[in-house]
Amino acid sequence: MKRIYLAANLPDAQVMVDVLATQGIKAHIFNAHAVGGVGELAATNLWPEVWVDDESQTELALSLIRQINESPSKPEKRCPYCGEQNPGNFLSCWNCLRALE
Repeated sequence: MKRIYLAANLPDAQVMVDVLATQGIKAHIFNAHAVGGVGELAATNLWPEVWVDDESQTELALSLIRQINESPSKPEKRCPYCGEQNPGNFLSCWNCLRALE
């Protein structure tokens, strides 16, 4: 096993593990329940860590993580029906639930 990613929070770590799983890379999260040590231990020692099981997949895993962290965010979309602004990755409007272009 090899550590490949130090996450800022648990959801961030889980996203990375899920992305790696889509590519057939088995990974685990360590420190998932370490939040109880906050205040007693250094915060950086408690951050969730992503580890790959098979060290031969390390470079592929790191490449995928780089792609995720470097991908630009999409510009916001205005709903043509109700006029609400929506994040660029939304497929439907959060307000009226209609499909976005």
